[in-house]
Amino acid sequence: MNENNEHRNNHQPFVDASSPRPHDGKLRIAVDPDASSPRPHEGKLRIAVDPDASSPRPVDGKLRIAVDFDGVLFDHVPYVLRGFRDAHGIDLAAEGLRYWDFFQYRAVRERNLTWNCVRSILQRIDTDPVVHEMPPRDPHAAVVMRRWMEAGHEVKVVTAREEAARATTETFLARHGIPHHALVMEAFRKTGYDVLVDDAPHNVLMAAADGGLAILMDQPYNRDVPTRRNPVRARAWRDVERIVALAGKVVA
Repeated sequence: MNENNEHRNNHQPFVDASSPRPHDGKLRIAVDPDASSPRPHEGKLRIAVDPDASSPRPVDGKLRIAVDFDGVLFDHVPYVLRGFRDAHGIDLAAEGLRYWDFFQYRAVRERNLTWNCVRSILQRIDTDPVVHEMPPRDPHAAVVMRRWMEAGHEVKVVTAREEAARATTETFLARHGIPHHALVMEAFRKTGYDVLVDDAPHNVLMAAADGGLAILMDQPYNRDVPTRRNPVRARAWRDVERIVALAGKVVA
């Protein structure tokens, strides 16, 4: 929750959406919002290769896939709830845990918390070695990411966590056998990938607008995000696997 660049504006974006696509032959997936045929009710994707993309899609069908950490691989929600309760006596669950932005919670505003107060809670979670011994949000994530890598796709774990949390983040990934080619820290803009799996509304909306396939991992705080076309909502990693497989078949 709340890896929002609105509150971390001292950092440069990870990828500048205005820059041209690199000439490495990777896929740009776009959903056509103006398709003349009606939208099917079974929630299937309409996916097309953008013919105007600056970098054409190679015939090898390889994808650049970015996977978020908190809320996607690591179940951070219980620790966020505990952190606010212990530090400030705030029960976010009492307000339904329905906001991504912590400052939309009435209790946070009433106590006049600053971003530094919120940041200190998140930093304690991100650097706590004990909580990173806990199981992943969904153990099937490791299976899916391994299959992607075996198929030749590039898979990166891309997170807005600060560099100080790299050691605990790497330890969690290694402990639970979650394969990846790289871990990118302090990524405050996650565009430029063919596929993004994330729980943050602003990240998936920007990725979809950039032409990528954006998969929104379901959480209470993102259920107001429309997900009929792109982004697409997933409730578990088996859903993620199915959505990406479907996209690959359509593009092929």
